[in-house]
Amino acid sequence: MRNIVTDFFGRPDDIAWLLANIDQEQDLFQSCRHRVVLAWYLRQRDTAAALSILDGLDKEDFLAVLEATPALRGLWYLARIDCLRLLAQVPEALRLLPYAQAAFQEAGDLVGLGDCAFAAAELCLTQGDAQGASHLLERAVGLYQEGGDAKRSLIAAGWLAYQQSYLDAKAADGRWAEALAANNWLGDPAVEAYARTFHGGIAFQYGDFPASIRHWQEAYDHAQAAGAVWLAIILATVTGSAYANLFDLPTALEWKEKAYALAKPTGWPEALGTTLSSMAETTTSLGDHARAGSLFEEALPYLDRLTNTRRHFIAYSAYGRLCLETGVPERAVEWFEKAGVIARNLGHPDTERLHSSAMTSALLKLNRVGEAEAMIMGTLNQPGFRGNPYYEVEALRSLAAVRRAQDGGDPSRAIAILEQAVAKGTSMDGLTIRADIYTELARDYEAAGDYRQALHYERCARASWQRNFDQQNGSRIQALQVRFDTARAKSDAEHHRMLAGAEAARAVELDRANQTLERLGVIGQEITARLDSESVFTTLSRHLHDLMPTNTLFVGLKDEANEVIDIRYRMEDGKRLPSRQVPLASDNLSARCVRDSEEILVAWGERTNPNSVPGTRHMRTVLFRPLTLGDRVLGVVSVQSDKPDAYGPRELLIFRTICAYGAIAMANAEAYQQLDRAVAETREALQRLVQQEKMAALGQLVAGVAHEVNTPLGVTLSAVSQLNDSVRHLRDLIKRGSLTRALLTETLDNGQDLAALAQRNVVRAADMIRTFKGVAVDHGSDERRIFDLDEYLTEIMSLVRARVTGNGNRLELDVVSVQMDTYPGALAQVITNLVTNVADHAYAPDRPGRILVQARRIDSMVVEIAVQDHGAGIPPDILPKVFDPFFTTRRASGSMGLGLHVAFNQVTQRLNGNIVIDSVPGRGTVAILRIPREVSGHIPTRILPTPAGAEMDITPAR
Repeated sequence: MRNIVTDFFGRPDDIAWLLANIDQEQDLFQSCRHRVVLAWYLRQRDTAAALSILDGLDKEDFLAVLEATPALRGLWYLARIDCLRLLAQVPEALRLLPYAQAAFQEAGDLVGLGDCAFAAAELCLTQGDAQGASHLLERAVGLYQEGGDAKRSLIAAGWLAYQQSYLDAKAADGRWAEALAANNWLGDPAVEAYARTFHGGIAFQYGDFPASIRHWQEAYDHAQAAGAVWLAIILATVTGSAYANLFDLPTALEWKEKAYALAKPTGWPEALGTTLSSMAETTTSLGDHARAGSLFEEALPYLDRLTNTRRHFIAYSAYGRLCLETGVPERAVEWFEKAGVIARNLGHPDTERLHSSAMTSALLKLNRVGEAEAMIMGTLNQPGFRGNPYYEVEALRSLAAVRRAQDGGDPSRAIAILEQAVAKGTSMDGLTIRADIYTELARDYEAAGDYRQALHYERCARASWQRNFDQQNGSRIQALQVRFDTARAKSDAEHHRMLAGAEAARAVELDRANQTLERLGVIGQEITARLDSESVFTTLSRHLHDLMPTNTLFVGLKDEANEVIDIRYRMEDGKRLPSRQVPLASDNLSARCVRDSEEILVAWGERTNPNSVPGTRHMRTVLFRPLTLGDRVLGVVSVQSDKPDAYGPRELLIFRTICAYGAIAMANAEAYQQLDRAVAETREALQRLVQQEKMAALGQLVAGVAHEVNTPLGVTLSAVSQLNDSVRHLRDLIKRGSLTRALLTETLDNGQDLAALAQRNVVRAADMIRTFKGVAVDHGSDERRIFDLDEYLTEIMSLVRARVTGNGNRLELDVVSVQMDTYPGALAQVITNLVTNVADHAYAPDRPGRILVQARRIDSMVVEIAVQDHGAGIPPDILPKVFDPFFTTRRASGSMGLGLHVAFNQVTQRLNGNIVIDSVPGRGTVAILRIPREVSGHIPTRILPTPAGAEMDITPAR
């Protein structure tokens, strides 16, 4: 069940849902509630429909629900009251208002009471009671605030501020400008519409007509979006008035016609009367008196049903001026008298002053000079009248006309009054005296015989006319600039107007469009997640078939090298077709689409498609779109249907969106393939380098063994050579017969010693070769086996000793006896790389030092091995990089930078351990690795800190 929040005007999605489900609700209370809320929302959008819904609730079961639910009953009354106000049935609306107030009072609904105050204020405005309307709107603001409805409070405040701007613009601006600033609009179109209405009104009162137009046009768009049709009509009308004040009369009439177009279907008398009379006013200024009179005659029956509003005053005054201009002053007086009654009731100072000037002119036309004098003198003697120089100058001009009429041929009094008017006007900065005042003064001086002054004021009249002309041109330029500034948003405004005008009829279609857009977002995520072209093709095909008529679909990729389009994916009626190629230079539609990078839509109908592929069906509608990413064209997608005109705006939007996602996916797939190839090549190269590093480590062992075996073999060779010499010497002695017992004994003893020496060294060489063979086998096979850590590390050190001690370094071993079940080859490579790294980097050739290899148990499962030196240390900026592949500080010496990287990988991946290196520059470095005794057992997740004071801490060498 949908929870409909009772908004002031109603959100479009709520209205669409109510319209679609109003007859589906089974629960009586919910059905009644939904009908009342819908009528409230439609009161301005469709007043007749709202009244029809309200009349439909006049049934026993619905009335019982309304009687039991005072808040709902109050809204039922209030919706009807607003409809009656709009239809100018004010007495009936006023009769029902207390019932609505009583219902909301019973419910304790402060927001509902605020709505009653707002409705009462609108009724006051309809009757011309501006002061009463302001009082009621103040009450509405307070009730909304107390009831916690911030949006309604701002709407009421905006309308109150706008009404008060006509009474005292400066005071209204000071009170409301900050409260109705843009940061307080809450993202609500109705709030923004009413707030901008106020800001535009202030700008209008200050004479900043371009600013008022900008505010009111924005407010107009938001009012339509919110469903505030009454406000939209008012805004279109006042926007036209602002353009008129900028002397852009065609645009002024355009906006007033727009207001009438909104008012016409509503049937609201006041809206129809005010818009027609406003159009007539502008038509009068354009000089089309016949049309203006027709419009006034059409407007007056509507206006006569509701009098005493400012709009009525403006209409009656404008019609009176038209009568004056068309030479019917007696009718002008009739309309000015009606306008005067309204002006006095309104209490707006500007309306009374305008009425006085117009009425004086009409009375003088009828030669009713005494009445004209009384009218203008009454105006001049009004309290506070002298504070406005513009109205004072106009009043003095009217008085001069009266004196001229009274004095016959003596213009002296008229001259004195006009001189007073000129002095008043020239004393005020920014006030331009109208040219016709100077012209009248020049004529009066000419009549008095003072031609010098007459010429002077004629020149003043010309200068004033020129200033006025320039001012009008400047105003027209401002109007043009405003129109230019708002033209960029014209399409959006038109879109909003179309939505507002057809919102109810298109509710179901809008819901469908929203679902489509949401689905397109999901589809986009699915398509762009594909990283191979075949998956992209399949996904595109599936979704295009689901969302739009698609009998034929194909996707082609641009092959720049061969100058063809490779159409790899082709489907017709659900069957996969063989791939084909299209030359890029051909006249084929696919080639044109890719070459020109533009969408092509062709409705063949029953005509033959010259580009049809043999063996395929005739398609009546074909659509092609390039797959583009930036300025790059990747290929083309085409959908085709056997139905005529199959692709409208909705299908084009879907197709363009999916093609955009497809282009991204194809680019991703291409990039992924390139990346995959690059990664494979890099991985292969790294494997080769790692294998070379392993062979290099084995080569270092071979070099060590060769160096170590060389000594015992040399000793053995020397002993055997001496033994051979002794035997040959003994044989010579026997031949000569000079062998003595003593000499024989000495020779045999020497031979025995030499044989023993040779035997010991041969055994030593054999042991070393056997050790090397075992380690070499471990390096080559990398098989897991059980071994003693002490013995194995001793063997490794014996093989690398020659490599690291050649320049005087001392290699020391401190290892406990631990039985290991792991990969000895990996461990041998790690230790060899660590020790040789120390030999290469820790000590200078002329400053040998100590290299200490230690091993100890951490617990029953973990062994810790440390390789420590007291050499140069590693700078802090280099230390984090030591395990990175290809990082070395000895590249000039032929180092590849893989030694520690291989060691790190062997420890963490093969031996299931961890390794860290710590260093203090100038004091030395220690590499600590921790591995499980059994490789399938404990896997440490972190390196535990070395206990304080342990022997493997880095300390200065002694």
